[in-house]
Amino acid sequence: MIASFGVPFALLNSLAVIEGADQLLTPSEISNRTYTSSATTTATIDALERQGWVRRVPNPEDRRSTLIEITSEGQAVADRLLPGIRKLELATLSGLTSAERATMLKLLAKLLRQAAVVAAEPPIELNGRRNRPSRSR
Repeated sequence: MIASFGVPFALLNSLAVIEGADQLLTPSEISNRTYTSSATTTATIDALERQGWVRRVPNPEDRRSTLIEITSEGQAVADRLLPGIRKLELATLSGLTSAERATMLKLLAKLLRQAAVVAAEPPIELNGRRNRPSRSR
């Protein structure tokens, strides 16, 4: 992504989220959809603005909030990025047979279903004892 667009994945990921939304998003909504902190999202939006790919516009429903709008320059980048990612996916998956790709998709679907089950249940407490092997020096 840096080789093609000169910016890191985080910027392009946020741009894709903004471009793919069916409405203008708030920075908070972008943060939620990209699983990043609000501070990181603010820095990302600032960088996207410096690139000329997005702009902040007033939110007509909340004067304290802004919405993020993709610019024509940002749209042009997204129009290159998304097919480029597909091209990269195809090149990466070309090492698998069609049967292996089908198996992989079935396994990924199974993982996603189970992730949804886990997410719907009460949170699993993240505690325990780490089992670290001894290191010989």
